[in-house]
Amino acid sequence: MDGVIIVTMPSEVSQGVVKKAVTFAKQIGVPIIGIVENMSGFVCPDCGAKVNIFKTGGGKKIAEDLSVPLLGSIPIDPNICNDSDNGLAFIVENKTSPATKAFTEIVKKIDQFLENTTARDN
Repeated sequence: MDGVIIVTMPSEVSQGVVKKAVTFAKQIGVPIIGIVENMSGFVCPDCGAKVNIFKTGGGKKIAEDLSVPLLGSIPIDPNICNDSDNGLAFIVENKTSPATKAFTEIVKKIDQFLENTTARDN
């Protein structure tokens, strides 16, 4: 296993679960690629205003507290569910969505982690 990605949400309640997941991964020697904060606000598709429905910054705080990289924060976008249910690739169908931008940045960080791991192993 190359590593784990731990997904959380901005609320304080989820931080306890993340701490347990990080501790477990460290105990069994699995590298932690990073933390992703899901449901990180909602960006209005009409006006672009962001509303932090479940607070803000929980993923960043827990990542800093546990010295684990924060890979990114993904805002809520109803099209993620709609496209998935219809068998469509969200990032292909919604190229300008803030969630697509977040997914893209997260994938870049994961790729970089895996490239660095492969380089160390060779």
